[in-house]
Amino acid sequence: MTTVFIAGSISINRLHEKVADRINKIVSSDFNVVVGDADGADTSIQECLQRYQAGKVTVYCTGDSPRNNVAEWPVHRVVSKAKAGTRAYFTAKDLEMARHSDYGLMVWDCKSTGTLSNVIELLREKKKSVVFVNKNKDFVTISDKDGLERLVAFMSDHARAKAEEKIGLTAKIANIAHEQFSLDIGANSEFSASPVKDLEPSAPAEASPEQTESVKLRAALMTALKEHISRAHLSQSQAAKVFGVTQPRISDLTRGKVDLFGLDALVNMAATAGLRVEMHVREPRVTVG
Repeated sequence: MTTVFIAGSISINRLHEKVADRINKIVSSDFNVVVGDADGADTSIQECLQRYQAGKVTVYCTGDSPRNNVAEWPVHRVVSKAKAGTRAYFTAKDLEMARHSDYGLMVWDCKSTGTLSNVIELLREKKKSVVFVNKNKDFVTISDKDGLERLVAFMSDHARAKAEEKIGLTAKIANIAHEQFSLDIGANSEFSASPVKDLEPSAPAEASPEQTESVKLRAALMTALKEHISRAHLSQSQAAKVFGVTQPRISDLTRGKVDLFGLDALVNMAATAGLRVEMHVREPRVTVG
């Protein structure tokens, strides 16, 4: 069953009729809906869903109870290791909604970094978003890095500067093409995720093919874990709790010390943090001539 993640900027208290119509179509299609519990757009979205008598709705919240749940729908409580009230604390539920949905419907005020982060997270999960841009009262479909760049073009210089300060927007856009948790392995394989410079695999000169592949896999997993720490705005001590390791291990991770980590340990760290790791094994290509 299709699940739609519907969210928007906290500054938006009234939904445009185009957004309401799209929500009505989602409800009429009997799709599952996941929505947050914040004030602003989240509450307006909940009220719209209630108006259309939506039944398949789950309200996500961080902590014990939602701040807003207008129709008393089922609640999905997300546990966050971050300090209560911080950006990282509330980001935890957004990450879960992105993971649990098939695509997103976002309502954006052209400056909210929270809504923009949701679009980016969905892209990282290889999922599309339909974004209603309040500035031009129309929808934009975001399915790749180019689409994301077109979306942020709606931001003012001031809003863009704030986004750089809060979430490192330029770096996030640059990393979109490199964000992939799939490990694509074959006799002639090329690893699909491109590690950042400080995690480039460097095998010894006499390394066997098996050792070289292991270094590639470990480096790519370390990149993914490091990016998760950055995306969730975690300190090293917070990240240590999330991944179930000591703070010195997080320090080694962020400094790219590939030789200090086994593949099993990295996979376990990812699983502890709730990340999904996929592996695909291919037969070597055979040339017929």
